[in-house]
Amino acid sequence: MRTEIDLDAAAAAGLIGEDQAIALRNFQATRDGLSGATSEKFQLFGGYADLVIGIGMAMIVLAGGTVLSGIDQLDEMPGIMVGMLLSYAAAAGLFAVTARINLRASPAMAMVLTAGFAAFSASALVLTLVGLAEALGLMPHQAKVPVFGGALLAHAAVMWVHWRRFRFPPTPALIVALHGFVALGVTNDLFPYDARAVATSASALLIATGAMIAGVWWDLTDIRRETERSQTAFWLHCVAGVLMSRALFSLLTGSTIIDGEIILTGLTLAQFPYVVAMVLGAAVISLLLDRRSLLVGCLLPTVGIFEGMGDDRAGVVAGLLLAGTALIFFSTAWVQLRTGLLALLPEGIAAQLPRTSLTAPGQRPTRRHKPLWALR
Repeated sequence: MRTEIDLDAAAAAGLIGEDQAIALRNFQATRDGLSGATSEKFQLFGGYADLVIGIGMAMIVLAGGTVLSGIDQLDEMPGIMVGMLLSYAAAAGLFAVTARINLRASPAMAMVLTAGFAAFSASALVLTLVGLAEALGLMPHQAKVPVFGGALLAHAAVMWVHWRRFRFPPTPALIVALHGFVALGVTNDLFPYDARAVATSASALLIATGAMIAGVWWDLTDIRRETERSQTAFWLHCVAGVLMSRALFSLLTGSTIIDGEIILTGLTLAQFPYVVAMVLGAAVISLLLDRRSLLVGCLLPTVGIFEGMGDDRAGVVAGLLLAGTALIFFSTAWVQLRTGLLALLPEGIAAQLPRTSLTAPGQRPTRRHKPLWALR
């Protein structure tokens, strides 16, 4: 049986009728006991051949990154210039290779190429601005914020061009993760030691909220999850869940600075109810959006967070039990919990949420979008 996305594409191409697509979805849902949309399918690799070639390309990209990491560590201008030119060449090469492959058939390869392009283009822009700062005679502490700030803006424009050209679903989440990492690093350097943990956690929470709102928007443009737009939302929710839980844990537990790095102090047993409250909050949002990826992203960082219990092994066990039990409970009772939760909402609000159940009442949405995957 083909996926929801394939059925939508076949119906849009006129190969099958819309009623036939609905009948096939109903048949698959009846046989599986769960609709394809609610099962939250996503394509990580197209097959073993795609996985192998993706691993091979990842090795090549890592080899190039290792070479560049040795060059751009040089403080002298010739080393910076060489690193900048090689980064531009690598980014251009990866862009050209991406244009030659079928992204739908080779998602693993596309993931490696997109991540490599993002990394090499970011390196090229940073080295360009570093060279410009040195040419202007700016000291390192004076140039850090403008260099990274300017690089983020320029890189956002470059990745927007990449997104417009290829429409690869994980790209927005990759941009959020990469830019968020850099932004949190700059935030960490801007504030004094005493305020770093709070400022960094607040920034991470802001970034996570933005990623979740973006994911919700993508979800609401495809409430039946029959196009690649739902996969874009999937990846955004994954990033948002991880960032949000880590930020909330940092604000809850406090942290300390060791060798310039923020280290969480760990939860105590008395703080366990707060963690349960955060998990329940994430579960309610996830159920409303019908997104397990958001809940999983929130639960994974709980593993090993209970270091303040006095025994490292007991802390790991507590985190594993909490995350594992929550995942099993919510996954097995997902449909029933979501049905009951939606029944508590006014009909006007419930109708705006993703309607992935094939038995959900209401008119079938007819809004059409351009294909997310670029035409070849």
